[in-house]
Amino acid sequence: MSSNSLLFSINNEGKVYALSTSGSCWREFMYLGLEFKTLSAVPHFLWAVGGDRQIYLHVHGLEIPIRVKEESYENERWLPLEGFSSRLLPTDRYHFSSQDGTKDRCIDRIRLPSMAWQWEGDWQLELTLDGQPLDHDGWSYAVDFPAQFGPVKKWKSCVRRRKWIRYRKFSAMNSWCAIAPLHKDPTQEPFIDISIGGNQIPYASPGTLSVWAITAHGRVMYRSGVSTTSPEGLKWMNVSIPPNCDIKQISVGPTGLVWALLWTGRAIVRKGITKDCLTGEAWLEVKSPSEAKLTVISVGFNAVWAISSDTRVWFRKGVDGNSAGSSEVSAMGIGWLEITGNMIHISVGINDQVFAIGEIDKCIYWRSGITPAEQTGKRWRMVQANMQLSRTSSTVSVISSASNSNKHHSLNTLNEAAPELKSNINLRNSWEESHSAPIEHTLPIKPPRESRPKGQTNVENIDLTGKSYETTLKNPRAWSPVRSVGSVVGMEAQPDSDSSVFDVDSGMYFDDDVGQTAWGTCDTTWAFVDAGACSVDVMQVPHWFTDSHNVSNTDLSAKWRLQILDLLKNRNNTHDLDMSQYGVAIEEKGWTRSCEARLVSAIHSYEDCILSLYWHELENTGTLSVFQPDGTIKFILNLREVTCITSTSEPGSPRITLSIPHQNKDSITIQFISEMEQEEWLCVLVGITSQINGLSGRPSANSVWAVSGSGDILNWDPKSKQNPENDSHIKEFQVLGKDIVSGFSTDLHNNFPPGSSLKLTGSLFDEIHRLHVNLQGPEVKKQRHKIETEVTEIPFHFNIRFDQNTVVCNTKIFGSWGTEERHPLPLTRGQEFSIKIICDVQGFRVLLNDKSFCFYEHRLSPERITTVSVLGAVKLYTMEYCTTNPIIGPEDMYWRLMGGYLKKVECCQNGVVWGISHDHRVWVYTGGWGGGVLKGLGGNDGIHSMTDTQTYCVYENQRWNPISGYTSTGLPTDRYMWSDVTGKLKRTREHTKLLNRNWHWISEWMVDYNTPGGVDSDGWQYATDFPAPYHGKKIFTDCVRRRRWYRKAQVVTEGPWSRAGSTALLDITLWSENDEVAIWAITLGGEAIFRTGVTTATPAGVHWEHVNSPQALVAISICNNIIWSIGRKGELYYRDGVSKDNPGGTVWKLIEAPNCNIPYVHKTSGGVKSVSLTNCAAWVVLSNGAVAVRTDITKQQQDGKQWKCLSDCEMTFKHVSCMDHEVWAVSSDGAIQRRLGVTADNPVGIAWQRVLSGSFVHVTSRGYPQ
Repeated sequence: MSSNSLLFSINNEGKVYALSTSGSCWREFMYLGLEFKTLSAVPHFLWAVGGDRQIYLHVHGLEIPIRVKEESYENERWLPLEGFSSRLLPTDRYHFSSQDGTKDRCIDRIRLPSMAWQWEGDWQLELTLDGQPLDHDGWSYAVDFPAQFGPVKKWKSCVRRRKWIRYRKFSAMNSWCAIAPLHKDPTQEPFIDISIGGNQIPYASPGTLSVWAITAHGRVMYRSGVSTTSPEGLKWMNVSIPPNCDIKQISVGPTGLVWALLWTGRAIVRKGITKDCLTGEAWLEVKSPSEAKLTVISVGFNAVWAISSDTRVWFRKGVDGNSAGSSEVSAMGIGWLEITGNMIHISVGINDQVFAIGEIDKCIYWRSGITPAEQTGKRWRMVQANMQLSRTSSTVSVISSASNSNKHHSLNTLNEAAPELKSNINLRNSWEESHSAPIEHTLPIKPPRESRPKGQTNVENIDLTGKSYETTLKNPRAWSPVRSVGSVVGMEAQPDSDSSVFDVDSGMYFDDDVGQTAWGTCDTTWAFVDAGACSVDVMQVPHWFTDSHNVSNTDLSAKWRLQILDLLKNRNNTHDLDMSQYGVAIEEKGWTRSCEARLVSAIHSYEDCILSLYWHELENTGTLSVFQPDGTIKFILNLREVTCITSTSEPGSPRITLSIPHQNKDSITIQFISEMEQEEWLCVLVGITSQINGLSGRPSANSVWAVSGSGDILNWDPKSKQNPENDSHIKEFQVLGKDIVSGFSTDLHNNFPPGSSLKLTGSLFDEIHRLHVNLQGPEVKKQRHKIETEVTEIPFHFNIRFDQNTVVCNTKIFGSWGTEERHPLPLTRGQEFSIKIICDVQGFRVLLNDKSFCFYEHRLSPERITTVSVLGAVKLYTMEYCTTNPIIGPEDMYWRLMGGYLKKVECCQNGVVWGISHDHRVWVYTGGWGGGVLKGLGGNDGIHSMTDTQTYCVYENQRWNPISGYTSTGLPTDRYMWSDVTGKLKRTREHTKLLNRNWHWISEWMVDYNTPGGVDSDGWQYATDFPAPYHGKKIFTDCVRRRRWYRKAQVVTEGPWSRAGSTALLDITLWSENDEVAIWAITLGGEAIFRTGVTTATPAGVHWEHVNSPQALVAISICNNIIWSIGRKGELYYRDGVSKDNPGGTVWKLIEAPNCNIPYVHKTSGGVKSVSLTNCAAWVVLSNGAVAVRTDITKQQQDGKQWKCLSDCEMTFKHVSCMDHEVWAVSSDGAIQRRLGVTADNPVGIAWQRVLSGSFVHVTSRGYPQ
């Protein structure tokens, strides 16, 4: 539930109220002297019929403004004598045109659609083309129109063009906006009903809305052009109706389905409403219930509810919103079903939840128990919420007048103390110049700040149009939206002069500063209710109800009860009992749990087994034994060695995977018989392994977070492995029994900086010839006759040569050995020995048998050391590694499953964590642990209900046949005719299954008309062959075609996450400074925004602030108030002018693009897809998977100086995250990688270390400083 899910209602006085699903009080829209008769809403958009029978629009709850980019292309042609000129050929396009040149787009004639909009700045040039910078004039060149344009002028460039852009913003947010009437005289044809819906029309473009209205003349009107980016639409269109049909009410469902009621009580349905025909084709009559006359109708997604004249409630069976446009039966349903209860009005919400007004008490009721399987619900429950007492309401007594809050007084109160105030604006041409505008009293009336004392309103400075609303007007035409739109009609609202014209405080009040006396439980008589913008979670209903199902037993916390419990607890404290003579009633032993399962190998072969789990809580130990079906032991796992437990289920195959790097196994996958059993084992294993590692509750602020492909959120807390009492940290390697003769090597996880040491003890064999100890760098690939691996850097080579009776020290740099340093041999064959190598600032000190032996000066930085290698005929007893920093290798990192379901997670160094789900909703970490499959591992504190939506896609492929045309019969070498996007895997609609029982389908299979590359009217896109580039228009050379089908599924779970606003996001980034947190994000539309008021105490912040972005963006990163972003073409920008005083900055500037290729792979970079900033560098992942680093980033030079490409491996990546010297990434195979050797002197590091294998999609280390 979120704050933008609102239930709207109108009381018997015509005042509009809203009730939030996350609140418990009705809040009144500011009373402006205008009563309302009816209203209709979808999320953020409210349409209503006022008391003057005209239409009004209210846009509310949007965290970022509605912005539209106007574009115009200036075209010029080269002429022999003049050069490039605006004089074009008669067959050319317009001088200023659209992108394809078919429309005249002269910038002088591009105006604001209505007075509800204002410009953001002047026209400006776009200085990039597909991510490439243009010259300062912004010209791009081509041979002719409409050839491909490029940034460089060539000798054959005969035409050129440049792009002008200008943004306009919908400024009438949170205020009533009057929609233009049908005639200049609004009283000529008033409106009697309005309805909005269509926000989920199948296949329609995102943001599409449908608005239908009824006039007093019985005409049905459709408002064209209404969408989320054009909330007031373009114009009214008349929709014909059958003869002798006089319509009084109309209702539009989310899928665009339209039902209408006649004055005779009959219902008609509009058929054929699709994405291509939003007004439908014809009307169909629906038979009314027997002996019933319908008075109210309401359409939902898959439901139609009605009220008859005798107040009976009716439900229409068989309505299917998804197929209503193509099926008459789905639009009309198959029959009426009477529902218990007597109501006078009814409304269906977003997810088919139903609200109604009772016949007797005029209270609002909610129909509980409505689910997709039970569409009629179970019973009516009364909505009981406190009221905000209106200052203008006739039911309010002295209570409201005693309030100290001046801001809630009606504007009429101000008008009573002031004489009639005149406007200086000429309204003669207002109808022609404005199709919609904010009405007069929704405009904030604020005098200049210097003349406005605190807590007072200077009425003399108020400039109003016309008289008070309560004044009786002599001319009946004077009260119309045209003549009362306010003082801005007829002129544009300028950002500099009229910035306060449309203020966020002018609409409905959602503040918490209202005094307690402003709230009450007075009886309210409701006349109208609308649930079109209300989404009720049936699993977590709002706090609107006070019946027995919602009331908690307050006596449990009563003082008398607590006193009795304390007395009972302490009743035996005064008695000393000797229990030594009694036996133990319950032996404190561990417990076991067993089940039958299967082991799944890497090649997907299966082996039956029996699992046996043993756990002893007091000893904090546990084992997982795996037996063969005959009882023979297969292996035993020490649960202390398990580093990660994740769910890796596939449809019909419930599985979990355990990572055990200590046993040199990447993972062990176990498949269970049922999903219930898999969930129980997952919960138990996660709980036990977390307890073994001492983890519970909220992790530290320096944690690393990761997200798997299945949506699981994991956390590694480095604090659990750190011991702050010691300055040095020691790690002993298990070397006893290792084959040193053939060579042994192991990783040194902290490199070998000054202060580190390595000690080896063992015995020499009698036949030994040489023993060498190499402190070396990583292996790199070299291409000679074939690709081979070689260690090219060995900072310290210590070689004991018995065959030469000497000890050699040397360094290998770039594959070449340096000058040897020789020392006398102090050891003999067969003796025991100890070697200790200590790294100092100047060099290496070597101790043999605890005696100083030699000193070797650094020739190569010891920071480049990643491994130690020992080779020789010896037997090692111990190997001890000591360093000044905590030694944590992949085998020591336990990744705890946290609960919830997300797509990505981002954190910062003070513990604030945000996440984004697959449906682009935003979540904030609450500090809890558990929920969903993990149940109550960490208690129920901070655990909330979560939902997420994912889209399943399959591709239908066809090949052209000379005889039969396009068919599903392909060549033997073709891809599957039903496949995934690559064509290599077979995918069909019938065999696409949900992952587990927590998922359910929320749509049917539908053709995707928004497939990249364009589609034709049937959704097909064409190509010359598989897999050539696809396009939406068929040409004669196209031999194959495909179309994409999609179906949406939703998961319902729980987790320690709560919603943060309602804005859909693509990417988010966090950076903390003390307790304050800077959060920047990219919206689904590519806009940059930043969050205000985010601290450790208020991690969700207050609201979003919008940042102008000339280009659509896809990713963003921030560090030290330096902000980088990625455009949709893969170009990089940085935000200039960001400071504490100006957190939004001033302008985006282009950054030089990296050009890095993957070694041994011939694939160009093609742009950037991921970015992460540190204090002095930026790490980016290119579209080809290569990684590049931008170095020397400072506050003075925010774009850095040069790019460095990582060439030490051919591995590709899909995500990178960094902070300070910690760089983590997700490779293309889904493994989490950590970059070793990153320092201030070597910002690109040395090598990648594989931390955790799996199918991960995201990792963030921005809270983990080194």
